[in-house]
Parts: sequence; structure tokens; C-alpha cells
Amino acid sequence: MKDGRLLCLFPVIIALFLVSACAPTAKMNVWKDQTYEGPVKKVLVMGLSQKKGIQLFFENEFGRQLGERGNDAVAGNTILPYEQAMDKDFIVTKAKESGADTVLVARSLGREMQRTYVSGPAYGVPGYYYRWGSYYGSAYSPGYVVEDEYVYVETNLYDIATEKLIWSAQSQTIIIADDYELIRSLIKTMIDKLSSDKLVK
Repeated sequence: MKDGRLLCLFPVIIALFLVSACAPTAKMNVWKDQTYEGPVKKVLVMGLSQKKGIQLFFENEFGRQLGERGNDAVAGNTILPYEQAMDKDFIVTKAKESGADTVLVARSLGREMQRTYVSGPAYGVPGYYYRWGSYYGSAYSPGYVVEDEYVYVETNLYDIATEKLIWSAQSQTIIIADDYELIRSLIKTMIDKLSSDKLVK
């Protein structure tokens, strides 16, 4: 009886291990200005975060991944004095000085915990339990509750010349890694989408 339960639970245990081992993935809602003719020439990357280290890592990593794919990008922290107050005109001026024609701004919209009940798997009951009919030929092990934490990020891409929004994405990403691994994965997903929308390589 116990061996049967363990055999039925084994695939569930393997599945949970595989999920926890996978890199974070994102669900994205994307809008694009269909009148904008890309691709962009150079992107100024800005990350807005209360954590300085996270902000710096995001900007540098986004620029690095764009560069690896043959795009030109500049991390905001290399040309913008974040320790000082800045307005839009100042940012636009610095962006133009760097040769950027677009500004990408990303900010966190917060985190959310979601609880999901997972019913237990069915397992076969030995033949000597069949006296009360075939209805009792199987049983279910107890279910369990899974708690998943999600982070929501908004990413906007603006054309510097017109100051118009040309691309926007809101992403929902499950947190199954540390902050830096999460950021790497989320950036890759964003760049893949920007590429499929013909805005970057």
C-alpha cells in the first residue's frame, strides 16, 4: 500500500523538482506603435528601483545582453547622475549626447503571492479492498497548497525625437530564483520580444 502511494507520488516530486530548477519565465502583455519604423539605433537603458544595486545590475545587464546581439546600448548609470535631481529635458539632452535615439525605462509594479490548491494523485487499491464494488477500486492521496510569488514589471520604450511611446510591456514573472537570476531571465524575455517586434536585433 505504501509502495503504491510512493510510486504515484514520485512523478509529482520529479515535476516539482524540474519546475524549481527551471529559469524564471514571464507572461507579457505587449503594445507596439505600428507606425514606428524600426529598428532603433541606440537604446538608453534606465531602471527605476529603490535598491541601488538592483538598478545598476538591471541597466548594465540589459545593455550587455543587447550588445551581445549586435545592438548599441548605454546603461543610464554611466551618463546620468542618479544622486542628483533630474528632469525629462536633462535626460533627453544626455541621451542625445550619447547618440541614443530611444530611452527604455523599466520599473517594478510590485509583488504578489498566489495560493493554488493541487489535488493529490489517484493510486490503485489492492484487490482485497474490492469487496464493496469497483467504485472503491481507486483512492486519492491528500492534496497540498502551493504558494507562488510573482513580480510585476512595466517596461516602456520611447522615441527621443518625438517623445512618443513606441513599445510597452507589462510582465508577470514567477520568483523561483534570486533577484539577479530573475533579472537576467526577464531581460532575455524582453529582448526576445523586442526582437520579434523588429525593434532590435
